Amino acid sequence: MGPTPVRLASVEQALSGARASVDQIAAATSGAADGTSPTSEVHAQADYRRHLARVLSRRAVVTAAGVG
Repeated sequence: MGPTPVRLASVEQALSGARASVDQIAAATSGAADGTSPTSEVHAQADYRRHLARVLSRRAVVTAAGVG
């Protein structure tokens, strides 16, 4: 979404102490784009970038947790 990494504190809080499951991870990462303001340009619109933030965050956490 931009050149600077963003820490997803809300996702971290939602998963802290929780048992890792695909459903729990999906719920936690559903708000991954909240509070962001991506730009629209010729390569991707802002809505698509927000969508990718949710999808890629979910994939990363699922992979890291070893579930799914």
